[in-house]
Amino acid sequence: MANKPRKVKRSWVKERVAFERERTDKDFNYNGRKWRNIRKLQLESFPLCCDCEADGLVVAATVADHDTQAKVLMARGDDPYDMKWLKSRCKKHHDSKSGKERHRGGMG
Repeated sequence: MANKPRKVKRSWVKERVAFERERTDKDFNYNGRKWRNIRKLQLESFPLCCDCEADGLVVAATVADHDTQAKVLMARGDDPYDMKWLKSRCKKHHDSKSGKERHRGGMG
């Protein structure tokens, strides 16, 4: 039966603490009550996917998406909770848009 190797304490390596990350004011809280209420209001006000509507389709929106990423809005000094920055999208269009943003570095 194999034995588990002993852990070696290296003095020059900083010990890692699981699940500990320094949060800054620059982080947008998608899990907060304020965001959940804004998201709910957006989806109630605009229940159809804006991209599907442009294509002539009627598809229910499931995601309240920032048209410009929240971190970009905060860097510019804009309020990411303002509904003028939000669009209602279906999961397909949200994932497509977010993937393109991630691929080009998240600008826009």
